Amino acid sequence: MSPEEAAVSKAKVIITTRDEAGIVNRKGVVMMLDTELEKYPAIAKAKILRSIIGDQAADDQLVIGIDPGSRIGISAMYLHQEIASTVESSPQDAIDQVSAMLGGIESHKKVVKIGDGNITMARNIARMLKMKFRDHVNIEIVDEHGTSQNADANKRGARDRSSARTIAFRSGKSFILK
Repeated sequence: MSPEEAAVSKAKVIITTRDEAGIVNRKGVVMMLDTELEKYPAIAKAKILRSIIGDQAADDQLVIGIDPGSRIGISAMYLHQEIASTVESSPQDAIDQVSAMLGGIESHKKVVKIGDGNITMARNIARMLKMKFRDHVNIEIVDEHGTSQNADANKRGARDRSSARTIAFRSGKSFILK
């Protein structure tokens, strides 16, 4: 066995191209396409974390905090690690980003917590996500009062990301689709 074959045989995660993905066919190996790293790095991070920690993770819940507003902050926590901290400029872009994480990350419990600072946008985002994922995701509307007081006002988007992170750790009221 060559050194390259030995390294591949011990690998837990393999990053490859679509053309070469069929070469490795083993159970217990996480296969990731190089394009996944570019388009949805949070999903790639989650897959890598999952492969490192394995099935021993008792609490593998995915929690996503959203700070709605003119800039929409998003923070995603998985296996006690922040795997995403981004700012989106439109509600649809935020919904697309969160939907990709909800659909692409393996987790026993998925929770999306949305701040109530812009309640109309919060309810719209909640409704769209609930319609798409139904009972596979719990959605909460969170009181976001005081979430931005510790963030640096001079860094563009830093306040939105920080607020989203704080929202992810707060309890809220369950959003019920009517």
